[in-house]
Amino acid sequence: MQMKTYLALLSLFVSSLYGCKLKKGLNSKEKVVESEHSRVLIRSSEPGGGSTLLRGRIKDMQSEDIIEGAIVKLSKNGTMVQGVISDMEGKFEIKNLTEGKYELEIRATSYEKFTFPLTIKSGANTDLEVWLKRFEIRLEKPVIYLYPTEKTAIHVALNYKGKLTHTYPAYPPQGWEVVAEPNGTLWDNKGQEYYALFWEGVPYSPLEAKNGFVVPGKETAAFLEEKLAYLGLNRREANEFIMHWLPRMENHPYNLVHFAGADYEALASLHISPKPETLIRIMMLTQPLERKIDFPLQDLSSLQKTRKGFTLVEWGGAELEPMSTKISFGK
Repeated sequence: MQMKTYLALLSLFVSSLYGCKLKKGLNSKEKVVESEHSRVLIRSSEPGGGSTLLRGRIKDMQSEDIIEGAIVKLSKNGTMVQGVISDMEGKFEIKNLTEGKYELEIRATSYEKFTFPLTIKSGANTDLEVWLKRFEIRLEKPVIYLYPTEKTAIHVALNYKGKLTHTYPAYPPQGWEVVAEPNGTLWDNKGQEYYALFWEGVPYSPLEAKNGFVVPGKETAAFLEEKLAYLGLNRREANEFIMHWLPRMENHPYNLVHFAGADYEALASLHISPKPETLIRIMMLTQPLERKIDFPLQDLSSLQKTRKGFTLVEWGGAELEPMSTKISFGK
């Protein structure tokens, strides 16, 4: 009798223990999804009736600091369903959701935009931990062309207040040493041929656009052709510029475009020997816009150059952080 009682109690304990594990496995799901610009930890409960809730907390990917004031939008079939703003603890909450497939979008100043598909089940709660990466502005593809009046040995040194990420040919500590021909062909000391010098980098202090042009995306090519010719690029240089930037700009509704001047010179000064008679440096800042905005118009007359004598031409660009847009908090 005592043995039967012991076995019965043991069976009840094992069943209870198994039931707890099974319940934990059924009622809680957890997964992590990572990308280049974000990471999200998703915890979801099984449907159990009652209200359906989406909660989350937003943090900095590098520092783990909370992000207050982030705009959180939940959309369904391209239409925003609800919008909220993260609080002082980086938290947000969206209630009373119906079952279906949604897209979650989070925007925060100085951070990469976050978008993520979510499937909501009726009566199931979803908790998110979202880490966002700061938006990193890079000076992209500054290329340097050299056009001396006769075949000349030229030294080009870059004083860049930032971190160089790519150079070609490799940038020596003392600067590039090349022999340039009047048609722009360059040769290094090993006899390797180049058509331009190339560098890219992340500035310690980003450039800003305080004036510029608001250009419809579909008019990007025509705009750049006009402005680049005005600023002194020849057709080949303008072709290469446009081929690099057109795919990045033409599909946006609008783009804000600014051509940096003295601030770019201060950020990335060039020291060339022998000194060129004409120096043309074009650094375009571009910022995608969802709609047309009013913005101070830029006067380019101070940047306009006419080629004469030994000429150095440089062009490059940087994509600025997308401009924040206001949202209406729909029901």
